[in-house]
Amino acid sequence: MEEGSSDVSPFDLERMFLGDFDMLFLAEVAVRTGIIYLFALLLVRFLGKRGQGQLSPFEFVIIIALGSAVGDPMFYADVPLVHSMIVITVVVVFNRGLDYAVSNSSKVEVFVESTPTCVVVDGRLELKDLDRERVAHDELFMVLRQSGVEQLGQVRRAYLEPSGQVSWFAYLPDDVRSGLPLQPRADPEFPERFSEGVAVPDAGTWVCTYCGETYPLEIGNEFPKCPRCEEGEWVKASVLGSEDKASDAAAR
Repeated sequence: MEEGSSDVSPFDLERMFLGDFDMLFLAEVAVRTGIIYLFALLLVRFLGKRGQGQLSPFEFVIIIALGSAVGDPMFYADVPLVHSMIVITVVVVFNRGLDYAVSNSSKVEVFVESTPTCVVVDGRLELKDLDRERVAHDELFMVLRQSGVEQLGQVRRAYLEPSGQVSWFAYLPDDVRSGLPLQPRADPEFPERFSEGVAVPDAGTWVCTYCGETYPLEIGNEFPKCPRCEEGEWVKASVLGSEDKASDAAAR
């Protein structure tokens, strides 16, 4: 219990609603709320999409702001109810104001809500966009596996949505390409990995484990650096789809 709380007079309406502050302090509370609200919104945007779970930055900040404003006056006798009411009112007004700004300005919409980020194109990872959104490869692969994707060649486009979720468009079955298998590396069925400079043991289509670039290699040649990302680890590409199966068989 806080020092002096035993001197609190229960149901003192003036203390409950106004506290022992100058009335001008109420205006300060409103200004402080607005500043902290905008500052929190900036930090949440910096946090990135995956850090917000399934909420937009807007919703995330509102939950934080309202949670604190509603909770404090319930527990602390020295926090007047009117302060909480001002905070809640300012948050709601800011919310409505930003709603209006978002609906009337594409620039504000992009800043507040952000936009989807394309993270897979034609079965290959968009590395710069993944790094910018601070999304790990294994995290993306986990989400795709949960949607039933076995290898990246099935994915025509994948997007990291503002909510942090991943949506994707699949190739038609006959158009599926060879691609990077998405099993976890700990899976005993994950294909054997080969490093740059090692002799190619089997002719066919191989795939870079870092970016998903596929590359035809002949037996006896050495594995190169990936021409797309310059990494040097390769696995045999997973082949799904009749067209790629035929081409892989021809390569053999």
